[in-house]
Amino acid sequence: MSEETIKEVFDIIVNMEVVRSQKEIPQFDKNDASASIVDALNIVTVALEDRQSDIDNLKETNKDLLLSLQEVSRYQSALDISSIVSIADENGNITYVNDMFCQISGYTKSELIGQNHNLLKSDHHKRMFWDGMWQIISQGNIWHNEIMNLNKEGIGYWVDTTIVPFFNSQGKIVNYLSMGHDITKRKLQEEEAKEYHLQLESINKNLEQFAHTVSHDLKSPLNNAKGLVSIIESSLGEDQPEEVRQYLSLLNETNDKMRSLIDGILQYSKASGRDAKLDRIDLQPFIQEVGDTLTAKGNAKIIFKNDLPEISYNTTVLRQVISNLMSNAIKFNDKEQCTIEFSSRMDDHYYHISIADNGPGVAEKHQEEMFKLFNKVNQDKAKDSSGVGLATVKKIINEAGGNIWVESSLGAGTKFTFTVRIKPKTQW
Repeated sequence: MSEETIKEVFDIIVNMEVVRSQKEIPQFDKNDASASIVDALNIVTVALEDRQSDIDNLKETNKDLLLSLQEVSRYQSALDISSIVSIADENGNITYVNDMFCQISGYTKSELIGQNHNLLKSDHHKRMFWDGMWQIISQGNIWHNEIMNLNKEGIGYWVDTTIVPFFNSQGKIVNYLSMGHDITKRKLQEEEAKEYHLQLESINKNLEQFAHTVSHDLKSPLNNAKGLVSIIESSLGEDQPEEVRQYLSLLNETNDKMRSLIDGILQYSKASGRDAKLDRIDLQPFIQEVGDTLTAKGNAKIIFKNDLPEISYNTTVLRQVISNLMSNAIKFNDKEQCTIEFSSRMDDHYYHISIADNGPGVAEKHQEEMFKLFNKVNQDKAKDSSGVGLATVKKIINEAGGNIWVESSLGAGTKFTFTVRIKPKTQW
């Protein structure tokens, strides 16, 4: 091979793109042409290896990018299936909507693209609501709330909406992504529940007023009847026949029971904690104070098994609860001395307050009926009971967010337990 040919080969190698990209380009030495060509070929080999490495890295990057695009596509598909999605420019003009957006709004995509979101605006929200939204998202922050829109037919629908701003490379907001879920059914249920609650409150107030009026009207003839019985007893004097004395005594007893029943109905109708003021009550001295009056005759003894907590409760209604449970324990006790034992424990949300007695107990078949209005588990005619007390107690405790239940068996006494919220309801 001639020297000229060898020089041409060298020039071809040197002029290759991979060689020209190198910092040091070999020079042709005619005295050692073979060595010059070998040097050039070595440079080509190294350059090709570097280029192959770049190609491999590019392929790997493209692979990762493809996987990312596929993942984004799956996210978009999932979002389109589950959510109401739209994209708007910085002025709120719609640039994209998904099928679910069209379905709930009643508009086609062509009717929505280019329109401002005000197209769907209802009069439900005040100006302050929208100003607050724009203030948040225009500062680049995410906004979340419930929006009532109007569909194409002018019918309102509710969307639980989240709006996310998107920025360009200069940090300027260019788009707003809106994602939402249809909550129309839930909002309608909430409105129905609210209306039902208002109606129930009105009915309760009317019932309370009715009970108060009826009780007052019934007491008047009872007072008259008691007065007449007293006049008859005075007229007959000491010589009245025994049979008449028994009849008059029966009339007085019936009158007293009727009066007790009326008072019980009135008490039950008023037993509400809806407007009750909460007080901090140290249970142990409070119960002792209530019990001092009930046990004044020495026929009952109060025992505290452990330290009782301090609770938030209304003083008046709590006095009704404690007094009623203690009175029942004393009234129906069949022992020479009644013992009433108080104890407490707590869990994550409630105090459990228990009151146990050493009385005759209650059969299991009667325990579910004990808290029903006018129910009398103890049918002993010698015991004065209207069947209202425990129903009143249950009503008070339930309205305070607690519960009450009984544990008992014949001959083994009775234990009532009621719960009190550790963190009380702000409104009963």
